[in-house]
Amino acid sequence: MQTSLLRSSAARQLSSRRFASTTAESASQAASQTASKAQDAAKQTAAKAQDAAKVAASKLMAAASGLGNSLGKIGGRTGQLIKGVESLIPPTIYYAKVAKELSKLVFHGQKMSPPNIQTFQETFSPIINMLKKPKALINTASTSPALQPAFILARLRQFTPQEYAQAGVLTAEVIGFYTVGKMIGRRKIVGYRGGNNDHP
Repeated sequence: MQTSLLRSSAARQLSSRRFASTTAESASQAASQTASKAQDAAKQTAAKAQDAAKVAASKLMAAASGLGNSLGKIGGRTGQLIKGVESLIPPTIYYAKVAKELSKLVFHGQKMSPPNIQTFQETFSPIINMLKKPKALINTASTSPALQPAFILARLRQFTPQEYAQAGVLTAEVIGFYTVGKMIGRRKIVGYRGGNNDHP
């Protein structure tokens, strides 16, 4: 009798384990089926949205090409201007894409992130408020001690020789870059092309 009780309790435990494992298996199968159905629905919705976007883009392109054809028929200076603008569109788009990709590389390489909205508002709200009230800005500037000549002279007297050297180097750099830029612009080191006959 005892052995039959042991056997029956062992059989119950074994069957409950089987039942529990089949319940867990069926629950995991149901969850995976539900997840796959959700993924299929999401894929179908995305495909429909992509198709709608393609249709809208093709209609927009057709309208733009129709407008371009009608603008291309315009002659004279206006037509030349329109053709010039149309010729600038592809390189502009190309360089905009290049700048976008380059900025992505810089942002990822430097581990940068754009500021959040709160920081942006804290930074620019005083500037916007000053621009809304320019009279207050002028009054603040005229009464500011940092803009008074006595304060500026006192600050210059407090400079150390190292700060004077840094200011001199910076001034020399600015003058040098300006001079080199002028030479490049003139395409000549000294003077301008054409000689003295150009100026009466």
